[in-house]
Amino acid sequence: MLQEIQQVKSVPVSDLKNTHFVGLMTFTRDQFANTFTDDAPRKVAEQLERFNTAYQALDDAYKTSTYSLDTEALSKADDDCDRTFMGIKKMVGAQQAFDFNPTVKEAADRMMQAIAKYDISTDEDYLGENNKLQQLLQDVTNVVALKADARTLGLTEAFTQLADKVDLVRKLITRREMGKAPKGAMKAARNAMEPEYRWLIAILNAAALMDDDEHRFDTLITTLNANIDYLKKNVIRKGGIVWNDEDYDEELDEETEGEEIEGEETTDEGETKENTTENNQ
Repeated sequence: MLQEIQQVKSVPVSDLKNTHFVGLMTFTRDQFANTFTDDAPRKVAEQLERFNTAYQALDDAYKTSTYSLDTEALSKADDDCDRTFMGIKKMVGAQQAFDFNPTVKEAADRMMQAIAKYDISTDEDYLGENNKLQQLLQDVTNVVALKADARTLGLTEAFTQLADKVDLVRKLITRREMGKAPKGAMKAARNAMEPEYRWLIAILNAAALMDDDEHRFDTLITTLNANIDYLKKNVIRKGGIVWNDEDYDEELDEETEGEEIEGEETTDEGETKENTTENNQ
C-alpha cells in the first residue's frame, strides 16, 4: 500500500542558520554513506555524487568562515600585549603618587592623560584595541614631551616592547583575515548546496515508492526523519519558524520528470524540503 511506504519529511532548510544547516547536510551525507556503498540505485548514486561535491565546497567555506589557524596565535599575542600595556599603566599610576618628586609626578600625570585619551580597554575587539595602542605609541614616539616623560618614568624599554607586541598582533589580524573565506562564500556555498539536498531527498523518496514493497530504504529514511523531527522540535519551533508538513517544495522543477530509476518504470516523485545548520561575527 502506498501509505505504508516511508518518505523523508520536508524541512525549511533556507530558514536555518549556518550551524544547523551544515549540521543537517553533514548528518545527511553520513547516513547516505553508511547506507550505500556500491549498491545505490543509479539515480540516487548520481545525485549523491553531486550532493557530495556541493557539500565539500560548503564544508570548506564554513570552516574558513568560523576558524583560522591563526586564531590561537592571535589570542596568545593579544594576551601578551594586554599584560604589557596594563603593566605600563600600573607603573604610571604608581608614580602619580610620587608627591616627593614633582618631576616624576608631573611626567606620570601627563602620561596617564595620554593613555586615558584613547580609552583603551583590553576587553575591546582585537582590531579596535590595536588601533588605539598604535595611536598611543605614535604619541609617545613623536611627541617630544611624552618621549621625555617615558624616559623620566623609566618606561622607554617597556614602550619599545609594547610596540613590538602591538605590531605582532596587527600582523596576525591581517593574516587571519586573509585566510578567511571571501565575503559571500558561505552564502554561495549554501545556495549551491540546497538544491542538491532537495533533489537527493526527492530521488530517494521516488526510489522508495518504486521499491516493490521491499522497504530497502526504511532504515535510512527513519534515521533521516528522526533528525528532522529533532530539528523541528528543538531548533525550528524555538526559532519561530512555522512549517506545515503537508506543504511541498515548489522549488523542485520538472527536469527529471519521466526519468527512470535503475531502469524501472517512472512514478510520481516524492517531494520534500531540506534542513541545515550558523557567529559571528
